[in-house]
Order: sequence, then structure tokens, then C-alpha cells
Amino acid sequence: MLRLTCLVLAIVLAGCGDRTPPPPSMEETPDAARTAELLEQDLRGLHSLNGNRRAEAERAFGPRLRRDLDICRGTRYENKPLYMLAQWTLVHGGPAAGDEVLPMLDRLEILPAPAYRNAGKALRVQALLRQGRLAEARQLAEALERELPALGALTRVRWYEMVGQAAPAMPGTAVGGEDPPADAFVLVCFIAMPDADAEAWLAPLRGAAGAGVHIIAVATAGDLLAAASVASAWGVDVRWVRQGDPAIAAWNVPSLPTSILLGPGAKRMVLAVDPTPADLARVQAVRR
Repeated sequence: MLRLTCLVLAIVLAGCGDRTPPPPSMEETPDAARTAELLEQDLRGLHSLNGNRRAEAERAFGPRLRRDLDICRGTRYENKPLYMLAQWTLVHGGPAAGDEVLPMLDRLEILPAPAYRNAGKALRVQALLRQGRLAEARQLAEALERELPALGALTRVRWYEMVGQAAPAMPGTAVGGEDPPADAFVLVCFIAMPDADAEAWLAPLRGAAGAGVHIIAVATAGDLLAAASVASAWGVDVRWVRQGDPAIAAWNVPSLPTSILLGPGAKRMVLAVDPTPADLARVQAVRR
């Protein structure tokens, strides 16, 4: 699920036709100023939603950002819709999202207004990771770690570098469900509170997983009772992690919510991080 509070949300720069984008400037126009104001207002409204209503609104937000970016191009207001659409594209843009996002971030780098430039560098790390360019992503993330450690870029790289490694021990306390069968794939879903937002994020993954993928939701916030109460309602296993539990650090979780797919067998290997519903559907096809 896209978290718009840190909108972790750019049209492909050629995506509105063949015309060349106007040169970057600090120009002020009434239309661009009003667009930026309305975008901020609508984002606050989006923040007030929860659960499935928020998830659906976020998925539908891309066309709005494309329109706003087109209005704001070549003005001092361009950087916000550009960054936000780049982020939205990375979350909702499918397999080619990394390829689409990088030209947007190139444009963000040359805009005269500096807002979102550093955030764009962290987003570039994610786009490189989505393309499988781990060495380039690590090089950029290490530079960002020295300059801006709060961005967590290196943690994101370490998350992807877990692929092909044996999974750490499962953290926390089991509060509902059963241990996965040895021959099952396992999707470990790290969430914060076991609330309506987490359930809405989990729903498409659960729907795509089917019988061949065993889902474990790991709640890292809230109390044990809250975690236990959703185990049967969500139809997945739930584990609760006490604050400060050192076992969670071994997983290098970069942000919440996020997920990691483990293979079958006693010594489970990490197969993918943040798999999409389409990825989980491929697992089902393999099992058949």
C-alpha cells in the first residue's frame, strides 16, 4: 500500500505526447499555484481515509498526478507532482516501473527548486533495485548513507540483497494459526498496527497467494491482544513482535508494510522481496 504520509507517490516524461517538456524554471503561474494548493488539500483528504477506501483512492491517484504535473511543468511547482508521480509509478506501475521512473528523477535533479531532490535520490535507489541493478543501487545508497542516513537507502539495498540467502529465524510470538507445511512457500508480511490499513494492503496479496503460499503477518506495533484478534478474521497466521525485539533487526526491514517470499523446505531461502500479486500468481502456476 502506498503510504501517502511519507508519500514513499511523474509521468514518463514523454508520456503526454511527443512534445518536449518546457525548460525548468522558477516561473510562477496562477494555474500552477492553484494546482499545487489543491493537490495539498486533496492529499490531506486522502490521509483521512483508511482501509479499502484509502487503498482504492491511492491506486486511482495516478491520472490526477499526471494532470497536475502537466499544468505545473516549467514552473517552480513542478517538483512536487513530479516526485509524487514517480513514487506512485514505482508502487503501481508494474514490471516496467523502474524504467519509467528514472527519467522522471533525472528531470527532478535539474529543477531549480531543491525540494524533493534528496528524496528523489532515495527513490532512485529503489528504481535501480527494481531493475536488478544492485551494484549501482548500493553505490548510490552508500553515498546517501554518509550524507543523509535518515533516508534509509542502504537498508533498502540490504533488503534486496537478502534474495538468495537463508531466511533469518521468524521473529516474535505466534498468536494465531499453524506452522506452515514444509512444502509450502511462505509470504512473511511485516506490518505496523494490525488495523484496517494493514488489512487492505494485505488483501490483494492474500487473494493472489492461494493455497500454495502460506501467509504470516508480523505485527510490529500495537499490543498482543490486537494481533491475536485479527488472526482468524484475516485468515492468516499472525505473529506479534515486542518493541526492541532484536530478532526483527536480522530481517533488515526497510519500511512498513513490506513483504518477503520464502521458498519451501526446512531451511527456507529468500526468493523475492515485496512480491506483487502477479509474482504470487506465478508461484501458483509453478505449483500446478
